[in-house]
Amino acid sequence: MSFVTGLLLIDAPASALNNLGNLPGSMTENVVGVKHIPTREGNYPYVSAQAFRYWLRTTLEQGNWGWKAAPVFRESKIAYTDANPILYWDDDLFGYMRAPSKKTEAANARESSGLVAEATPTADTVTRVSPFRVSTLVSIAPVRLVEDFGTMSRQEGDPVPHGHQFYRAALQGLLSLDLHAAGTFTYVQRTGFQNLDEE
Repeated sequence: MSFVTGLLLIDAPASALNNLGNLPGSMTENVVGVKHIPTREGNYPYVSAQAFRYWLRTTLEQGNWGWKAAPVFRESKIAYTDANPILYWDDDLFGYMRAPSKKTEAANARESSGLVAEATPTADTVTRVSPFRVSTLVSIAPVRLVEDFGTMSRQEGDPVPHGHQFYRAALQGLLSLDLHAAGTFTYVQRTGFQNLDEE
């Protein structure tokens, strides 16, 4: 097997790269916190691997290099791509799991969408392990989280206060691309190896 591996460093001089949402117990109701790992030494801000992959996929889709992004099919509580790594580059590199609902209305919607050739269990469920992998990006040293305040005051009446956290850090993470798996697909009746459907 051949891999391209690397270490990624992101300089974040005054940043909030992966927000947590509202912080309970803050002075105001709308303070947005950052994701971090609390330790005895201090706080280590981090960016989840999922967030980084989303940023990378979005950047590739919006560039001018002809990236072929897979369409996404949405059912009530699940979503999945076309699961066609031959045609769509993100299905090839980022992997997928297409295990759609077995409910009648979902099967009918799939058939009319054209994403799934045939509504049978073997044609519906396909998976692919991602050849491109990234780790969580974590600060290389502990930092002190800073909380800043602002107001929305363009409207009539009192200003609306809000707050947010940010930090100064260098984040590091690992990345790896399995060169053997990229562009190679299997059709074996085994979990993780059923990359392709009958179509």
